[in-house]
Amino acid sequence: MVSLVTLLAMPLLVATVWSVLVSLAVCLHDVIRRRHVIPSLHYRESSLNARLLARCGLRNRVFSPSAWLTSSHVQTLAAAILPRGDGSSEVSFQREYLQMRDKGVVALDWVQSVEPRVKRKSTVLLVLPPVTGTAFTVSSLCCLATSRGFRTLVFNRRGHGGSVLTTPKLQSSADPSDLRQVVKYLRLRFPKSRLAAVGYGTGCGLLISYLGEFGSSAILCAGACVSPCYDTVERFSGSLRGMYDLVYLLKLKAVVLRHARALSAVLDIPQAMTAWSFRAFEERVYCKMYNYTGSVEEYWERNNPFRDVDDIAVPVLCINALDDPLCDAAAIPYDLFRCYPHFLLVVTDRGGHCGFLERFPFRSWADCLCLDYLEAVFEVTTRGYVTSSSASGHAPPTITRKHARSTI
Repeated sequence: MVSLVTLLAMPLLVATVWSVLVSLAVCLHDVIRRRHVIPSLHYRESSLNARLLARCGLRNRVFSPSAWLTSSHVQTLAAAILPRGDGSSEVSFQREYLQMRDKGVVALDWVQSVEPRVKRKSTVLLVLPPVTGTAFTVSSLCCLATSRGFRTLVFNRRGHGGSVLTTPKLQSSADPSDLRQVVKYLRLRFPKSRLAAVGYGTGCGLLISYLGEFGSSAILCAGACVSPCYDTVERFSGSLRGMYDLVYLLKLKAVVLRHARALSAVLDIPQAMTAWSFRAFEERVYCKMYNYTGSVEEYWERNNPFRDVDDIAVPVLCINALDDPLCDAAAIPYDLFRCYPHFLLVVTDRGGHCGFLERFPFRSWADCLCLDYLEAVFEVTTRGYVTSSSASGHAPPTITRKHARSTI
């Protein structure tokens, strides 16, 4: 016989279960409804942007991640650590070391194509990974770009990406001097090919800084940025904001430790290792390497990637997600994109940081969009290639080449 208490509890149990089911259904409906969203576009009206939007189909181009990929953390971590199912995990790279004017060395990882798509005049695509990334980090784009006929290579900053450090100096996040010498070298090596670049994360800052500092003589025909951060002073001036910041700082420290012998001439390595904020790390590492005596705020201002943004003279695409756990969505400068005719901003609700994965086998929506955008720029403009003499105005640096094979 059912007790009175059980009978009285039944309606409450049914109501509770019903409420939970309704709540789950509402949440699931919201997730499904919001998964298939056309990103918002921000740009200045111009004939160039109108043609680029039409060519890329951006006005009705949907970003639709699977339900389990709607979390920003899943997107960010999956893109960073999980192997892709697009063949990128088997991409082969050949490493080339270039010596800079100050005897420093940077490494270029060239994609070794097994398909006959890459031709003598194929567009050269320079990929800039995050400062803590490697060629593996951007291998998905490298694989896709090579399959579409690009001659693809990855730029590793001096001391990064497993490369050697021959000078007591690492490259700051927005110092484009090494990148400038690499671009000139590529122009000399491929004088009849277009040059373009794609940056990821902190690699975007380096690309924007380069395009702004060198303006119409930048040699590159176009650029694309995935998950750029805009307000670096605000972003890095405070304490660590969470696990992502801690991991990023630890990776930066690992680079310093790896090259402790070369850097000990200018740095107090033990003191640098005790820094537990980006501000302290910048003061004890980069300010000392660059012999900068001002405040760290002034250093950040001088290294702000957008310091010369009004001098950028080529089309640039930026892709951001509002749920990016590393870069604050509130810092996105929408007015900048509505002011300058060379810029186009694509904003999605989801995508994490450098993620934008839609479904298994983890293909990146942003990778495809970047390549579509670059191809559209080449189609709708008459910019073509620029000869080294007219682009640089003076002879390029003498750069030595060394080869070493590596497979990622």
